[in-house]
Amino acid sequence: MDQECLGEAAQTPVSYVSLLRHNRSFRRLWCGLVVSMAGDWFRIIALYHLVLELTGASGLALGGILIAQSLSMFVLSPVAGVLADRLSRKAIMIRTDLIRAALTVGF
Repeated sequence: MDQECLGEAAQTPVSYVSLLRHNRSFRRLWCGLVVSMAGDWFRIIALYHLVLELTGASGLALGGILIAQSLSMFVLSPVAGVLADRLSRKAIMIRTDLIRAALTVGF
C-alpha cells in the first residue's frame, strides 16, 4: 500500500508518552489496564504462595494450578469468541466483571 493511501496520520509516529499526555481516553484505558494487571499479579503470587505453603512446596500441586488456569482458557475461548461476536462487548465486560467481583468476595 502506498503512502498516499495511508494519509497524514500514518506518516507521523506518536509515542506512548505523547498518547498518555494528550489523549484522555487512552490514558484512562492504560491506567485501568495497569491497575487490573497489578491485581492479577498479586492474585497469582498469593495463590502460588498459598498452594506451596499448604502442600509443603509440592511442585505437583503448583503444576495442577497452572494446568487448571490454562485449561479454563482453552475450554472457554471458543465459546467466548462466539459470544463476543454476537453480543454487546460492553455488556459482556460488565457482566464478567460483576461475576469476578462476586467470586472474589466469595473467597
